[in-house]
Amino acid sequence: MKTILAVDDNEQVREILVPMLEIWAEDQGFEVTVIEKVNGREALDWVQEHDMPDLTLLDMRMPVMSGAEFLRQCALLGHDLRPTTLLLTGYADDLDEHLGSDALLMKHLRKPFMASELFAALNNMLGK
Repeated sequence: MKTILAVDDNEQVREILVPMLEIWAEDQGFEVTVIEKVNGREALDWVQEHDMPDLTLLDMRMPVMSGAEFLRQCALLGHDLRPTTLLLTGYADDLDEHLGSDALLMKHLRKPFMASELFAALNNMLGK
């Protein structure tokens, strides 16, 4: 069983993303629990109360707390989620603007993306 933390303020994105993640997990031969959060603050609260997720899909622009700030706060708590995080962004300048040179080290997808692109990115993250 793998846990995926999906953090995006757009409900429509989450409604599409969760079934895609479930299909991907089934194709990979494992079960998945997808935890949905609408901003970085909610996600940070979840991380503080639970074990680290196996994967995190993280929107960059969100109200309350951005994706970049969520990653910074996790790091302050001693949790480096960058290696297991896939950044999601609909804006070309989000990665550089919010993460600077760290953005070059992180995997990301630009919205909108196709299921095949998501699956390939997730497989790449798991070394498949």
